[in-house]
Amino acid sequence: MKIVLLFICMVGIASGDIVVLQDGVGSHVGTIMASDESSLRLETQSGERMTLPWDIIKSVTFDDATLEPSSMKDRLERADRIWRARKRLQRGDAALAEPEFERLFDPSPARRGETDLIIAEGLLRCRLNRGALAEAIVPALETARLRSLKLETNRFDELAPIHDAESELCLYLPPAWPEDQSVARQIKQVAQWDSGGNDDLSAMADRYLRLLELHEQNLTGEMPQGDLLDSSHPGVGLLDLAIESRSDDPATRRSARNKLDQRLASRESWEDPWLRYMLGVSMLHESGDGMRRQGLVQLAWIPASHAQKHPYLAGLSLALMASELSRRGEHDAASRLEAELKNYYPNHPAISSRNAVDNSSTQKR
Repeated sequence: MKIVLLFICMVGIASGDIVVLQDGVGSHVGTIMASDESSLRLETQSGERMTLPWDIIKSVTFDDATLEPSSMKDRLERADRIWRARKRLQRGDAALAEPEFERLFDPSPARRGETDLIIAEGLLRCRLNRGALAEAIVPALETARLRSLKLETNRFDELAPIHDAESELCLYLPPAWPEDQSVARQIKQVAQWDSGGNDDLSAMADRYLRLLELHEQNLTGEMPQGDLLDSSHPGVGLLDLAIESRSDDPATRRSARNKLDQRLASRESWEDPWLRYMLGVSMLHESGDGMRRQGLVQLAWIPASHAQKHPYLAGLSLALMASELSRRGEHDAASRLEAELKNYYPNHPAISSRNAVDNSSTQKR
C-alpha cells in the first residue's frame, strides 16, 4: 500500500517519463533517452543515467505522449513475456519457461545487453534441465559470447552456477549424446552461429560442430575428416581432447587418453566427470576386452560419484555400460543397470533412445 501511495504522489508531482518496475519494487522518473530490444535508457531527474533490461519493466508512461515511439507497445509486450519466462524458471518450472524463452531467443552479434543474456541463459538452463544437450549448444555459445562482453545478471543467482569463466564452457554441457540420437538439426544451427569476431568462441563452436558430426557419422560408420588447429584456450583444449580420444587412429586415441589421465591427476575440479566420460568412451572404441573393461570402470565412476550433480552424464554412463555389457553377453548385469537408469532418472533421454533401438531391432527380426 505504501508503494502504491508513493507512486500516486510521484505521478501527481513529477514531471517526466515514468518507468514502473515489475514485482512492485517501485518506479523511475526522468527522461527516456532511447530504447531497443536489449534495453531502455533513462536519465533520472537527479541526472543519473540508467540502462534497464526489459525483464524488470512493467509499464512506461511518457510525459509527452506524442514522443512515445510506435514500437513501445510491442517492446512492453515482449518485456512481459521475458519477465514471465524468467519467473517461471526461477520458481523451478523449466518446462513451462522453455517455449517462451525459445520464441524470444534470437542469437546475433548485434545483441549486447543484459536482456539478451537473461534470454540466452534462461533457454540454456531449460534445455539442460530437459537433458537436451545438443539443443543447448547454441544457447551456451551465445551465453558465453555475451559474458565475454563483461555482461552480468543476477537473475539466476539462486540457481546453480552453470558457467566456468576460465574455460568459457557450460559446466553441464559435455559432448555426450545418446547413441542413436540424431543431431542433424543442431549441426546446422551450430554451423550458422556467429561469434561476432570472437576467435576463441568460434573455435569452441567448431569443436562442438565436429563432435556433433562425429556422433552423427559414427551411426553410419563414417568418420569425419580434418585436422584440428592447436589452441591454448582451456575450453577449446578440453573439447580437442574429446575429439582426439574418439579418433579412428589408435595412436591418437592413446595420446589423448594420456593427456586426459594427466589432466585428471593434476586437478580436482568440475572437469572430473567430463574427463572420466571421455576416457570411458575412448576405451570403448578399443577392441581388447581388458581396455573396454577399464572403460566401464571410468563410466561407473560417474553415477557413483556425481549422480546428483550430473544426472544427465550419470544416466548416459549407465546406458553406455548397459549396452557394453549386453554386447558382451552379460545380460543380467545389463538389465540391472537399465533398471537403475529407469529408477533414478525416469525422464532421461537415453531411455527413449534405447527403447527406439530395441523397437528397431524387434522390427528387423
